[in-house]
Amino acid sequence: MPTCRVCGATHDAEDLVRHTRGEWLVVHCPDCHAGLGRYRTQTPAVDTMQESA
Repeated sequence: MPTCRVCGATHDAEDLVRHTRGEWLVVHCPDCHAGLGRYRTQTPAVDTMQESA
């Protein structure tokens, strides 16, 4: 059960407020609307990571 860092409220995950902004899923506390996290909803089309020798 996530706990809000701002107001200290504890909620079940299904009670959290969620919305999408572009490719991001943003999660908020339902009581004080503080941001709890953001998550990518899509994977990048091209992997730009390169191995370093």
